[in-house]
Amino acid sequence: MADTRNKIIQIIATECEIDAAQIVPEASLDDLGISSVDLVQVMFQIEEEFDVYLADEEIGADTESVGQLLDAVEKLIAAKST
Repeated sequence: MADTRNKIIQIIATECEIDAAQIVPEASLDDLGISSVDLVQVMFQIEEEFDVYLADEEIGADTESVGQLLDAVEKLIAAKST
């Protein structure tokens, strides 16, 4: 799943214009300056890249960290492949 995490981090870096080195699981979305609009764009790109659907239940207002985002996407990808 490291490759998946790297792709997600690259999507975040590109969409939010953030240095990928700053995007670590412990980082909060607020600390990185990722707005709700940016998060929606990131979600669209992740959905397209991995052919998954990110519902508000998986990623929404309670998603506070990069790690939570990574975990949610990895769970969806794993569920899709079973």
